[in-house]
Amino acid sequence: MYRTKNFIITFAATTLLVAFFTGCASKDVTIIGEKRVDIIDHRTFKEGNFIKAVIDLENNDYDNVEGFVYRIEWFDKDGILKEATAWKPIVIHKNQKIQIVEMSNLPDVTTYKIVVSVPEKL
Repeated sequence: MYRTKNFIITFAATTLLVAFFTGCASKDVTIIGEKRVDIIDHRTFKEGNFIKAVIDLENNDYDNVEGFVYRIEWFDKDGILKEATAWKPIVIHKNQKIQIVEMSNLPDVTTYKIVVSVPEKL
């Protein structure tokens, strides 16, 4: 009986954690257009009073080159957009992985969102 109860509690806690982290990841990334670029990982670091975002991307299309633009939107603890980077162009070659590093300019920023715009292929 005791083992069954522990299993149920452990299973429920694990399921909730997976659901929570899956939900968080999806709201941090927006891809506009075709999804030919994968965001493999993204994480944040505190540097003094500022947040630094590190994003790992990969070209998942079989063409030689993928060109797109990205920007980072920075939010405060209440979810208010405080600032956004300019749209920045980037090119990833076939099977290439790259890393983007961006830092907020405001100390009250607590979260961010990655926005990637990939053009349609003709």
